[in-house]
Order: sequence, then C-alpha cells, then structure tokens
Amino acid sequence: MTFLIYIIKTLLLSGFLFGYYWLFLRNRLFHGFNRFFLLAIPFLSFLLPALQVEMPALWTHPAAAAPIRLLVTQQGKWEEAVTVYGNRAGECLLSWQFLGILLVFTVSTLGLIRLSKSLLYLVKLRRANPFIRLPEARLYFVSEEGTPFSFFKSIFWGREMDLHDRSGKQILRHELFHVTNHHSVDMLFLEILSALVWFNPFLILIRRELRAIHEYAADQHAAATTDSYSYARLLLLHATGKATAFAHPFFKNQIKRRIMMMTRSPKSKKTWMGRLMILPLLTALIALFSFKISHPFQIKSGRTIRVVVDAGHGGSFEGASWNGWMEKNINLEIAKKIQALASQYNVSVMMTRESDITPGSNELRQSLEYIAAMPKNNQADLFVSIHANISDDKGKGSYQDSKRGFEIYIPRNSSEVYENSQKFGSVLTDVIKSDYPIESTLKQIPESGGNILILKKATVPAVLIECGYMDNQKDLSYLTDEKNQEKIARDILEGIRRYATQNIVFSKPAGDNTSFSTTGDTLSFAEMGKINPWEIASMSVSRKENLVTVTLKNGRKYFTQINEQYYKSLDSSRKVNDRLDALHRIGSSASDTIYKVVEVEASYPGGQKGWLEYLVKNLKYPEAAVSNEIQGQVIVEFVVKMDGSLSEIHALSGPQALKAESVRVIRESGIWVPAKNNGKQVDSYHKQPINYKLEPK
Repeated sequence: MTFLIYIIKTLLLSGFLFGYYWLFLRNRLFHGFNRFFLLAIPFLSFLLPALQVEMPALWTHPAAAAPIRLLVTQQGKWEEAVTVYGNRAGECLLSWQFLGILLVFTVSTLGLIRLSKSLLYLVKLRRANPFIRLPEARLYFVSEEGTPFSFFKSIFWGREMDLHDRSGKQILRHELFHVTNHHSVDMLFLEILSALVWFNPFLILIRRELRAIHEYAADQHAAATTDSYSYARLLLLHATGKATAFAHPFFKNQIKRRIMMMTRSPKSKKTWMGRLMILPLLTALIALFSFKISHPFQIKSGRTIRVVVDAGHGGSFEGASWNGWMEKNINLEIAKKIQALASQYNVSVMMTRESDITPGSNELRQSLEYIAAMPKNNQADLFVSIHANISDDKGKGSYQDSKRGFEIYIPRNSSEVYENSQKFGSVLTDVIKSDYPIESTLKQIPESGGNILILKKATVPAVLIECGYMDNQKDLSYLTDEKNQEKIARDILEGIRRYATQNIVFSKPAGDNTSFSTTGDTLSFAEMGKINPWEIASMSVSRKENLVTVTLKNGRKYFTQINEQYYKSLDSSRKVNDRLDALHRIGSSASDTIYKVVEVEASYPGGQKGWLEYLVKNLKYPEAAVSNEIQGQVIVEFVVKMDGSLSEIHALSGPQALKAESVRVIRESGIWVPAKNNGKQVDSYHKQPINYKLEPK
C-alpha cells in the first residue's frame, strides 16, 4: 500500500508540473528553459515523494484545546475471539498483488524490446551504408523514409537529397544542432523511462513536447542564415516521411507549430512571468509532498506537570517474553524516552526505576505498594505505567495476528480517581490512535487481575498502557524500533500535556469561593443532569461535534457527548430549565437502562469455557463465503437482559457474507446469567469477535 501511495504521488506531481508547463510555458521562445523544465519533471515527480524532511510545527495542535470525549470503559477484555475454519474448494495461487506486478513487468519488458529493435535498426543502417566524416558527426547516405534524421553523432541523409545546395546546407545545419546539443540523450532517456513507467501518461506528453522544443531550437539556429519565411517554405515543401521514435526527422515533426514559432515575436511580459511563477509552485509542491511534521512545538503553561512513569516489571520479574525479547526491557526503553523528552512538553518525570531492578523491594507485593505510593509521596499529578501485552495462547511458539494494538487500563469505578483517569485515558487514546491501532474502549482489570494494586491504590489519575502484543509480529517490530519508541513517548507526553491543558484549575477571583476552568471539564450525562439550573448562563448543542456545552454564570464550562437519538428531546427544549430537564432524562436513560460497566459481568452457563465450546460446536462457515473466498473478523454486539435473555443482537463490523451466521449463533445461545450492579440484576452490553479463516488447499 505504501508503494501504491508513492506511485499515486508521482502521478499527481507529474500532472501538476506538466499542467503548469502547458498553461504558462508551452510555445514560448525560451527553448533552453523549457527543455530543462520538461526533463526535470520526471526527476522531481519521483524524488519529492521519496523525501521525508521532518519539520517541527510552530503551532499547537488544533485539538489541544478541544473538549475531552470520554470513552466507554469495560471490565477486562471482550469475550475471547473464536475462530471458525473453512475448507477451500481450491487455493488461488495468484494474488491481485502478484498479477499487478506481473502486468507491470510484462508491459515494461515489451516496451524495452520495442526500443531495442529500433536501436538495432539504426545500427544496421550504419553498417550497411556509406558515410562521410564531418567535424561534428558522421553523415550516412541511406534510402529510408523520413530522412534526414539524426541520432547521437550519426546523421542519416537521403541519397536523393543534394547536400550542397542552399536548402541542403540549412537542413544539415539543423541536424548538426541536434547533434551538438545532445538532443538524442534526452529522447533516449524518456523512451527508456516511458517503457519502465508506462502507466504514467504524462511521460508520453512530456516526450512529445520535448521533441517539439528540440525542433524549435534547431529551426531557430538553421534559419539564422536566411529569412524565416524562406525556411518555412522549405518545411512545407517536404512535410512527409517516417522515422524512428527517438530520432529527429527534419520534415516530419509538428510542421505547423514550428512555422508558428519562427514567426512569433520574442517580446512578451508573459514569458518572464511564466518562468518566475515556477518558484512558488516548486516551493508549494516540496512543502506538500516532502515535508512532514515531526512533533509540534508546544506552548508551555506556567506550571510543570509532575508525572510518575512506571517501567513495568524489572529485576527478577521479567514480565512477558517472546523470541528472546523481554517485556521489562521494552518497558524501560519507552519509559526512558518519555523521561528524555519530557522537558519539551513542560513535564517533570519521576521514574519508578531507571535500570533493571525491582522498584522498592524484591518482594512483588511490597514493590507494587511502593510504586502505588510514589505519586502521593512525590506530589505528582498523574501516574503512567508502561507495559507490553501477550495473547492468552502462549504455547504455539509462533506469531499470533488476531490480537494487535495498544490497550489502556484505568482504575475501577469505585476509585476516587476513576473519572479523571477516564478522561486521561480517553485523551491518550485519541492521541495514540493517529499513529498506531489502539482499543477504542478503556479497560478495567478485574479484582483478580495482575498489577491491579497500582491502579486500585491510585491517588492521582492513573493509566496502565499495554503497548501492543509481543507475540504479534507487527506489534513487536513497532515496539522494538527506536524511532517508534520515541513516537510512543511523544504520544504519551502529548496526551499528558493535552489532559493537563483541559483540567488546570486557576486561582479564585477575589470574593469568589468557587474555582473555574478556562477550557472546561467533561462530564457524563448523569453528572450533567445534577447541575443546578439557576447557575446556568447558556447551553449549546453541536450536531457536528456531538457535544453539549453548558456555561455557568461564574464562567465555568462543562461538556458532554451525546448520541443522535437524544437530539429530538434537546431540540424541543427552548428554555434553560427545559434543556436541563432533557439532560436529566439523558443522564438517566444513558446510565440506568443498559450498562456497559458493571460490578459483575453477565456470563454464559458454564462460564467462558462453556461459551467457547458452544461457539466452536455450533458455528458454521457459510458455504457462499467459502466459494467466494471470503474471510475476516465479525464483531457482534448484544445485550444480556436482566432476565438472562438476549436482545439487540447485531454485527458491528466484518464481511457482509459472514454477519448473518455470526448473529444466528449468538441469538440461539439461550439464557445467560445476567449482570449485576449494586447488587441488582441489570441489562448489559457485550461484544463477541468471531474470526473466519479458510484453510489452504
């Protein structure tokens, strides 16, 4: 895909530059400049997209001051993915990529063969015919159509033409100009390039225009010894013939345009303007195709953000390992990158460890207690723990491709820092997703999960970032590359800076017992519904951003994200109190009807093992999908009702041919054990990934 994008960029650049030539330079009298410009088009179109010049942006990212969009949190992971295998009717040995490469190679080979035949034809002409030596070239006397024409230092002259009369001398002067100015080099270069890059149509147009420019310049040189009109009559007298594609036939090439150019006035302001305008065009194209923003230069706030960065594991606790790579080492490398770059983002980093040791104590529990207490002991604002993941299926010894990407864990709902951790995790997710795949839902480790202590005892907004799966080849390659480690560090630091920008509370005005924020805080629907309506100054709804903004009389702003289904109730509310009532309804309907976060998850009778056994036993690979070579992953969302029945079953993503079977097997799964929240049975959401793979023949 990267190579395809490169090719598309070369075509766009070729089109831009040739279009400029056609509008501002074509049929002008500065032949040397036009020749150079046309020859430069292929070089620029192939070179500029290949350049990747990093350029720091001197502005803050536009999203830096945008309201935080809270992500949904879920306990643990999605239901474990199950894979269904189907037997192919036959294995397709030729992929589309292979066929595309084969087509390009075949057409290029045919083009080079045609070019070789033309060159051999000229070699035979030279060997089979007499010649005379001139100071600049050899003059061959041949009986061929399209003479005279030149190629490098060979001029092929028709036997019937008089070399010594006035017209013959002018024609010879014309051909010698082609020889001395090396025009054949230009044409041979474009012929070879056109054969190799035949899918670029602009090369054919460039070759045609370059041939015309060669003839303009040679005509101008030949007509210098006589008047232009006599030379034009000479062109019209013999406007016939045929010659090799890359040769320069005197009597064939674009006679009408050549005569027009000989009689054209050289005085025109447009000629200078056309050449001068190329400078801003090239500057714009270089900026568009060659420069990329390395990282934004951040405007620092007055207060340094203090962050504890935990390089997960260490010492005798290695964490995950895969093919010689140990998680503890990868975690430390990323943490050190964060520490090294922190000052650029006005962040002060306190490391839990800076070498391969177990922080605080060699006993695991005491070490985790030590790490959990560091933010409070060091008066930190935030806590970030760096980890790398590994799939549950560790025994196969080969890379697993089904699980990939980053995941962010936050403290559980009962934590005092849950809401701000949710905001922090949401911001980090929004930043990281622009560089690498990341789970769109924040996760919460179950009470029995590992590393829960550092989140359970968090005293400041805290996140645990799983930076990809070590047993996924793409993730591991990304994690172990030093440049990518720096990118991860910058994403985390940008997330820290952006979160702090959103949540800094300034000092109180004189006589005011409340605090306020210039950018605003993000609230859930339920929290928004608790606002005193008499404190509200204004309220606005943005359909484009799916946001409700509430401004209080003291200047403080609050944001909440809404769904399309609630616009009607909001639009029908005209007064502030009515709008607040609508928000109350939104809060109650969003938080009480169907839960995405619960204390006790719904489960299939027989637990996770029974659920997987049911899916494996009952899933059937659709025959139509097998015959059409369709495979992929389907994600099914469904609601487990408080009575254990299932509803709202639908496929969120995946190939259309596989969705119906995925929905069917969920629908027929029977009665579940419902979820519980605050000791009561409630409705809850679930998502089930199902992988469909075809076995090789």
